[in-house]
Amino acid sequence: MKNSLLLIALIFVSASFSLAQSQEKVYQFSGMIVDADSLKPIPFVRVQINHSRNGTLTNEEGFYSIPVSENDTLYFGHIAYKPSKLVVKDYLRQYKGNKSQYVYVVNYLYSDTSYVQTVYIFPYDTPEELRTAAINMDTDPNSLIARARENLDPKVLHSIMESLPVSGNERLMVARQRYYTQYQNQNLIPTAGLDPISAVRMLQYIVDKAKRRKNKDLNYWE
Repeated sequence: MKNSLLLIALIFVSASFSLAQSQEKVYQFSGMIVDADSLKPIPFVRVQINHSRNGTLTNEEGFYSIPVSENDTLYFGHIAYKPSKLVVKDYLRQYKGNKSQYVYVVNYLYSDTSYVQTVYIFPYDTPEELRTAAINMDTDPNSLIARARENLDPKVLHSIMESLPVSGNERLMVARQRYYTQYQNQNLIPTAGLDPISAVRMLQYIVDKAKRRKNKDLNYWE
């Protein structure tokens, strides 16, 4: 009886917890994502809810709208800006507007500066001009020889050879070598056991040979 009451209580608690989760309030977050320095809207920002595949993108005016719950966290990402996040529960605690189903927010993203190497573009109109400029280029022959020696170093070549993928011919040669080795080392019993006809013939050969040897031993003086 006690076990039955305990089982009923556990079922009731589980059902209550599931009902509370299903009745979790959902808010429609509508916001604008702007640059923190210029305050200009940022288009095509990725907005994603944590631990899920639900998300959206801002339109050309930096606007987005997505349904969230109190336990969600929004993550914002753009290739030219530092990633940012917004904890829904913390934002609702500080929200001064009407906490109805619709909540409005403004998100600020800070630019992420990245530096790339300088690229020089030479004004060569034809491949012939480029070839002539390359031939007339002032280069140090000692540096070229040193680089060639470095590239032809046995250790460097060995590391390059180890990193190369195995070709089809090499695989075929290895397979043939393994088959040849297995063929040389195999005995008659396992090979015959794979084929019933070969096994019968081998046994018949052994029996006939034993009979001939026995007859020869018995008729030794003939």
